[in-house]
Amino acid sequence: MRSDIEILFLLSGLVLIALIFLSSLILLFVAYFFARDIFEYLSNSPAVISRKRTLGWEPIGRFLFISNVGTLLIFSRKSIRSGELDAKDYETLPAGLRRIILFSNGMMLVLSAIAIVGVVLGKVNGWLS
Repeated sequence: MRSDIEILFLLSGLVLIALIFLSSLILLFVAYFFARDIFEYLSNSPAVISRKRTLGWEPIGRFLFISNVGTLLIFSRKSIRSGELDAKDYETLPAGLRRIILFSNGMMLVLSAIAIVGVVLGKVNGWLS
């Protein structure tokens, strides 16, 4: 018989997996349907231009592309200082698109950190083998 805490751990793990899946779907949606807009508004940013040549229709490539753009936007000050992101491009990117990318990538970062903590906690308590 499983204890209540083990059942809670299992249910929270399932919710975490569902949230990670949902965030991934949002990122893929943006990568497929807003890639043209991203390339248009970030056309002077070297990091985005270099990805344009390698971007195909496969989901993994699209996911990596939108994750790269999200990282540039999350760490925008550092990206602008290093020259990977153009400051004027960053300002002209529509606020709604920027918010969607930042929110989805931020959610993935937070959910990944929670997942790592959950795995460590599960291993320490013997709930995961």
